[in-house]
Amino acid sequence: MKPFKLLPLLFMLFIFTVNIDSARAQFYDEFKTEEGVEFSYRWTRSNFFDRSSPLELRLKVKNTNDYPVEVSFQVDFYMGPVVKESSHTTKLCIRRKLAKTGRLNGVYYRSSVLSNEEIESDEFEWMLEELEIKRVEDCP
Repeated sequence: MKPFKLLPLLFMLFIFTVNIDSARAQFYDEFKTEEGVEFSYRWTRSNFFDRSSPLELRLKVKNTNDYPVEVSFQVDFYMGPVVKESSHTTKLCIRRKLAKTGRLNGVYYRSSVLSNEEIESDEFEWMLEELEIKRVEDCP
């Protein structure tokens, strides 16, 4: 096969592979639902191309209500019963029937004290703390 015919075939194979990985990366696991707000999560590498990069917790916060809400919470990382790290307070205003997701909306958390091995261990757990959900008239 001539090289100029092989190049488009390889390009199409690459695009197909990237699309499959991108689609798989969009799946979130359910965590909890509170007052019409659904919380889902997934763990991913902070740098897609570096397998040893730190793990990131990415959240999807979806408002299923017929009105906008303001959601605030903190993410705590536990090793056994001990809180090892707490995030800043995250505040989100979410319009009705919409969601805020992952890095794009700043809903991601990376530990600065725990290794990937500790995060993947059975002793590790994360929790949403200081969760507040308020009905608002509109989001800015």
